[in-house]
Amino acid sequence: MRPSFAIACFGIALLGGLVDARAGGDKKLYRWVDAQGQVHYGDRVPAQDAKQGRETINSQGAVTAVVPRQLEGAELESAQAKARAQKAAQEAGVQRAAYDRYLLSSFQSVADLQAAREERLGALDARIALAQKAVDSDEKTLADLRTRSDKPDAKTKQQIDSYDRSLIENIQAVRKVQQERDATATKYTADIERFKQLRAGTVRIGE
Repeated sequence: MRPSFAIACFGIALLGGLVDARAGGDKKLYRWVDAQGQVHYGDRVPAQDAKQGRETINSQGAVTAVVPRQLEGAELESAQAKARAQKAAQEAGVQRAAYDRYLLSSFQSVADLQAAREERLGALDARIALAQKAVDSDEKTLADLRTRSDKPDAKTKQQIDSYDRSLIENIQAVRKVQQERDATATKYTADIERFKQLRAGTVRIGE
């Protein structure tokens, strides 16, 4: 008889004896594996094996409860990272499904989406034009102030400083709205493609 088979038989016999001994009683029977990989049975798990996990067995020998092995160190960090990734994927799927339903309920055709895109981009273009106009005005005013004198008086210096700040703010405003426009154009391109796929049935809601 092979050693592994003999150990298995011994475990079954031991289990049977313990179950018989506990039948009709209220004590629980546990099965656990120690740090060396050895299987044990008993009504109490030793403290040194408490983190190894255990199974609760009833009088018929069936497992009624399982306490998993406690993870530690890198193994625990890996399990936690995996759980976070799974949760994030689930949340992303819920959000994607909600947005898919929004697209399908808000637009009847690709043309509707394209019209919405042009309207939004047009509004952003108008904001960019206004901000750029302010930049041009600040630059012209600064040029005029700086050509008045090689040594401007205190009042002129204050005006130059004020228009310098205004120019910087307006240049930043132009860049910010331009970035918003680029992001909006990219988003509508993705929305239109997604809408086409949903309508064609090549993807399902939330996929």
